[in-house]
Amino acid sequence: MDLQDVIKNMEAGSEGQVKSAQAQVAPATQQQNLDAALEKAAGNTAPVAQPVDAVESLMKTANELAGAEKEAELAHAALCGQAFADGAISKFAQYDAQAQQAGVVKQAAQAEFALVAAQSEDALIKAAAEQGYADAQEKIATEYKAGHDAVMQQVHDSAASEFLKGAAEVEVMVAIAQQQVQQ
Repeated sequence: MDLQDVIKNMEAGSEGQVKSAQAQVAPATQQQNLDAALEKAAGNTAPVAQPVDAVESLMKTANELAGAEKEAELAHAALCGQAFADGAISKFAQYDAQAQQAGVVKQAAQAEFALVAAQSEDALIKAAAEQGYADAQEKIATEYKAGHDAVMQQVHDSAASEFLKGAAEVEVMVAIAQQQVQQ
């Protein structure tokens, strides 16, 4: 019996025949018969599995989906980790290139400074001497002013003190002269 025969039998059984309640086959049995016929027609002689409880079937499907989801999450995490590592290595390579470039620039600057210094050694010495002279003149002027101000303060204090002494002596002499005139 092949697939065509199964289909013909199904069509013939449903046309024009009204079956009584006793003659009707349960839907699960019909499904088993149909599965057996299909397996036989396909040439598969493996026994047909018995119907499984709906809850067990759902639990099995849920476990399979959870396992597949976990595998997908692990694959996603592996891809994220790989992307992070690739990004970090790339950034480290950039830092290394910048460090090497900075070293080259530093070496070039040192070489240029040595060249300029060698070419203008006399100019550098002259500029340093002029700067030293200017700094010394400024310090001399500052010290002179500080010393001058200190001496002038002493002179002022001494003059004020002597003036007050002289004023006191003049008052005493004036007082003596007034006494002699009154006598």
